[in-house]
Parts: sequence; C-alpha cells; structure tokens
Amino acid sequence: MVMDTKERILEAALLLFSEKGYLGATTKEISRTAKISEVTLFRHFQTKENLFINVIEHYSFLPKLKELLPELKDYPLEDSLKTLARTFLESLRIKKALIRIMLSEFPRYPEIIKKSYQKTIENIHNELSQYFQKIQKKGLIKETLSSYLLSQAFLGLFFSYFHAKEIKGLNFRESLADDEIIEHYVEIFLKGIKKESPLKET
Repeated sequence: MVMDTKERILEAALLLFSEKGYLGATTKEISRTAKISEVTLFRHFQTKENLFINVIEHYSFLPKLKELLPELKDYPLEDSLKTLARTFLESLRIKKALIRIMLSEFPRYPEIIKKSYQKTIENIHNELSQYFQKIQKKGLIKETLSSYLLSQAFLGLFFSYFHAKEIKGLNFRESLADDEIIEHYVEIFLKGIKKESPLKET
C-alpha cells in the first residue's frame, strides 16, 4: 500500500525532529526526506509549528488509547491495566528520540506548541479518566477518588520508569524485565502498599 503524502510528511518530520529537534530541523530537509516539494509540505501543514503540533498529536498515545479502550471493556481490571501499561510503554519507545530532545528544547518552544502539547496530554488523561469512571461505577475501585488523578498516577508510574531507564539510561539495583515491572506497578496501583491488619478474633 502506497503511503499517502500527509503520512509521508509526518513520518519524515518525526525522523528529522527526533534527530535535530524542532529548533534544528528545517522544512526544506523534511520535504527532501519525504520526497516532496516544500510547497506541497506547506499545502498540508501551513507552518513549521503546525507540522510539529501534528507530529505530536499523531504519534501521541491518544489514537492508540481510543482504539484500545473499547477492546478492554470485558477484560478483568488487572489484565486491562497491564495491557494499557504495555501499550503505553510501546508508544513511548516509538518516539523515544523525540521525547529526549523535546525535554531539552521545551522551554524554548513557541507558546502555541506548549499549549498544544498540554492539550494533547489533557486529552489523553480525559480519555483514560472516562475509563476509570466506568470502573468506579462497576464498584471495582473507590468512587471517592478523582478519575483524572487516577489517570495521572497510573501513566505517571510508567512514564517515570521509561524516563529513568530509556531517557536517562539509569541502572537500578533491581533490574527487572518490562513484564515484571508492569506486574509490580499494577499491583501497587490497585492495592497500594498498606498491609491490611488481620481481623481480630472475637
């Protein structure tokens, strides 16, 4: 299947932005990599800022999350969370180089990019918080907890793991495989760390 022009531009932009950052990559280089003219690039994405915003949105976790959540509705809760975590980590790894360079460049981005990035993150949390609301209505988790904060806490666990291991390259005393990390983190998220007191005999 031949990739359409817009998809080619986005793929080329991801590649160049990941290598040189938003500040270093040029639309001329992106056009050349996509094998199109710069005029064609601007016909699809009016400005470099608009192109970068589209790359962030297109390769964010949001499209995959929207696709995945309906498939999880009949899964046991623990299995659903493990699947979400695994898919989230895969999504981060696809754009690892871009994330690394964005973390260093972000303070120098135009305000429109910062606001768009924040909106994308909020949309991800809004989508996942709706999932947690449905789980709360089923009585599987406490209804008193903020579903939005549950989303932040859940994704935050795995982003911090990804950031430390993949971006910073840190080595920890306990070096576990992803599946083991997911197993532990999901258990911590679901059950917390407080040990239940045994029932007193009457």
